Amino acid sequence: MNIISLIAVSLVFAYALLFAQVAKAADDYAIFSMNESFKELSRSKARMLYRGKTKSLQGKRIELSDWPENSAERATFYKSLLGKDVAQMNAYWASLSFSGKARPPKEIRSASIDDLIQWLSQKPERIGYAPLSALPDNANVLYVVEGGK
Repeated sequence: MNIISLIAVSLVFAYALLFAQVAKAADDYAIFSMNESFKELSRSKARMLYRGKTKSLQGKRIELSDWPENSAERATFYKSLLGKDVAQMNAYWASLSFSGKARPPKEIRSASIDDLIQWLSQKPERIGYAPLSALPDNANVLYVVEGGK
């Protein structure tokens, strides 16, 4: 193999690695708040939040948000965090709601990060999730859900 071929192969390999990292980052989601007083969450606590097993963080009663039912964000988030699809989560939340054990997260009106940020900003106890790459600089990231995990 001559030097030019070796350089070309090396560049293709480097580009493939870079693309894989960007694609992976695009699959990462953050559970976050616009309230900077919330502390980082463990994986277990993050899962408890979106399974309705806990209603407060650091002594504050919280409100969770959810993306619209047909959004890619909702499907990816639940699959990555809980290993469930949207239909399974809808059934799960319906049973919790019917039994009075928990209320499902508040569905934002559109699949828009701006709508989510607006809703979160109205009250300091609100928490949501979004693609990590879409978060504003002033978001307080509580937990990062890695795509495919």
